Amino acid sequence: MVRFISDSRKAPTNEHAPLLLIGAGVPRAATSSMQAAFEQLGFTPCLHMAEIIPHASRLQLMIEAVRERDTERRQKLLRELIGGYESICDLPVVFFTPDLMDMYPDVKIVLNGRPSSETWARSAQDSLGFFFTPWFKCSGMLWKTDRMWYTLNMECIQWCKVNLGTDNIFSTKMYNMYYENVREEARKRGKEVLEFKAEDGWEPLCKFLGKEIPSGPFPRMNEKKAFSIVKGIIITRGLLTWVAFTLGIWGIRKLSLRLLQEIVNPGV
Repeated sequence: MVRFISDSRKAPTNEHAPLLLIGAGVPRAATSSMQAAFEQLGFTPCLHMAEIIPHASRLQLMIEAVRERDTERRQKLLRELIGGYESICDLPVVFFTPDLMDMYPDVKIVLNGRPSSETWARSAQDSLGFFFTPWFKCSGMLWKTDRMWYTLNMECIQWCKVNLGTDNIFSTKMYNMYYENVREEARKRGKEVLEFKAEDGWEPLCKFLGKEIPSGPFPRMNEKKAFSIVKGIIITRGLLTWVAFTLGIWGIRKLSLRLLQEIVNPGV
């Protein structure tokens, strides 16, 4: 199984389980590692974009929630999207951190980041830049989930422009403003936030969550490699799909012309 392409994980069975933990950092801030760590500590299942992108229904819910301006309706969509998950990280948090703080007053907040905004901006552009380009739009045109993923990415740009004052989503300005906004929203609600980097290891995270430190090392998932594989798969299957589509149209046209000729000139 390749993350972001397919998802074999079962959906949560207890849709009314409360959300207990938020990893509020942006994508490419070790979010896959945070998901693995959260689940290893018992906050399972953890929702990540890897469990949303392969599902058109979940993508649709998320797009609708991002576009919804009415707080009550937006939070209703969120409950439908995240119901049953005990923790959540990556992009589903970025759009909705204030909502999640209000919906789940007892939720704990871990603000996972990178060593610097410059480090993050370079990494994010290298790993995610393709998925915001016309090339991704064209290659995925015949795949519903790819079309919706591109639509969601365009919503990301608009959201950053409206809420953070920049449409450059891979910029240090975006990173710094987003993280300060999370801190401010938490301060408004009197909530403690753990500032965390994957390099910090288990100790500060477990202390914050009141959990025993696991015996093994902190999870370190290679997100850059994963996105490189995903990009290759999407381009390859997109090209093959377009070739199949073109051959299909050619075959239908040829068959139609032959049938028309037989109708017009029967027996010839």
